[in-house]
Amino acid sequence: MRTRLSRASSVGTRVTGVAMVMAVSAALTVGILPSPPGTEGRDLRLALVGCSVVCVLVWMTVSVRARRVGGVGGVELDKPARPERRPSRWLPLLLAVLLPLASGAALVQAVGPDGEQGRWVAEVYAAGGEVHEVRIDGVVSGPRPTGVNVNGIDEYAADVVVTLGFEDSPRGTTVRGARTLGVPQKGDTVSVLYAPARPGLGGRYHGSGFFSGGGVALLWIWAVTLFAAAFGCGILDRARVHAARRFRGDVHGVAALLLGLGVLCLLPGAFFQTPTWAGWLLSFLAACTPWLAMTWIVKRLGRAHCPAGAV
Repeated sequence: MRTRLSRASSVGTRVTGVAMVMAVSAALTVGILPSPPGTEGRDLRLALVGCSVVCVLVWMTVSVRARRVGGVGGVELDKPARPERRPSRWLPLLLAVLLPLASGAALVQAVGPDGEQGRWVAEVYAAGGEVHEVRIDGVVSGPRPTGVNVNGIDEYAADVVVTLGFEDSPRGTTVRGARTLGVPQKGDTVSVLYAPARPGLGGRYHGSGFFSGGGVALLWIWAVTLFAAAFGCGILDRARVHAARRFRGDVHGVAALLLGLGVLCLLPGAFFQTPTWAGWLLSFLAACTPWLAMTWIVKRLGRAHCPAGAV
């Protein structure tokens, strides 16, 4: 009977473990992708993180119970003992991808509008603002080349006057630094971000290009993440990763606390407009926690397998 309970517990840990990996993978995949400012993207990420935390806690609870059942002992006479499972081939590869993916997702949270501009963008999106293509009523400053050339056409920046359709009444607004392909003229269109329900916020030019929204930083983060994943696939040992699957409170519990601290470091940036340096610092600290957790697991399991007196 005890052997049957032990096998049932083993199936439970396997199922909850798979659910945990799937939830964490989904959260990290969404986390490393760029997200437009607003509450929808933030709520989706927080929901996935919350789901991952629940799955981790369920896996830990089931694992603790499985260890208690398996540690009691007991022999079933009518069925032979099952041989020990071989180390998984895919688990080291998955771990090699998830570790740098977690760090990359943490760093991506620092990419985006900062300071006063970030606060303004957050207020506009919170008020239901969107990007609108509006016609130029007039150019109030001398156009200046930006140094960008698209398909042989130079880009220019200038202060322009546009009419924005606010809910109370249309209003003429000066948009600073609006960019157009070619010298801006009356009748051309520019992209302006504003909230029709909040005329007091005004409107500002919205750069629609990938690199205007922090794309350079994103490319660097993605490149480093991909390199770290490719490098890790060749160095992770199957036997060590297989040994780490067996739950131990002093090993996995501390690792979970470290990862939890990383999540807490990202919460200020999710709910408040932090300064640029603070956002990057918190994201960097969060990006370090997956590696600290893995280092802790390797060290603890290494000591557990050392002969007496070897440490």
